[in-house]
Amino acid sequence: MIQSELLDLIARFADHPIPALTNRHIYLWIGETNDLISQCPTGFFKILDLHSLCQDLNKVPYGKGAAGRELSSAIENWIAEEFLPSREQRGLLVTGLDLLYRYCLPMSMFMRLASESCMIVLAISELDVNFRPTKVLPAFIQLSPYEILNYVTTEIPEEAIVKEE
Repeated sequence: MIQSELLDLIARFADHPIPALTNRHIYLWIGETNDLISQCPTGFFKILDLHSLCQDLNKVPYGKGAAGRELSSAIENWIAEEFLPSREQRGLLVTGLDLLYRYCLPMSMFMRLASESCMIVLAISELDVNFRPTKVLPAFIQLSPYEILNYVTTEIPEEAIVKEE
């Protein structure tokens, strides 16, 4: 799918329920979130920035497992408080996907929200996908710029991955 196709789908989806192109209305936007938001109906998306959510955590977890549990709990709480069930057509835009990868969190918490009245768009910037260091890194540093994208796309069908035109 290309960006203009998703934008067209969002415009129609915001107006009335539409059957999903794939299993559910969950899409992966590769690009800048401002480009997406600026071209969508005003107020359609509620934004969940996982990095901002982490800044609001009350306790500092020790260890990767504890941090993952804290983040997962914070996401569930945010959804319960900020993204209440509704009969309105709406969308949830999720940024900070590197944290899902880092802490091995499943996307099921977002998948279960997706329906004919709720669209989920996971956003990853082009820089996160195609990062290349300006200098040669030492041999002990292994950089794999596609890891976040690979992690997210394990649960997103190819047809739901939105690329630049």
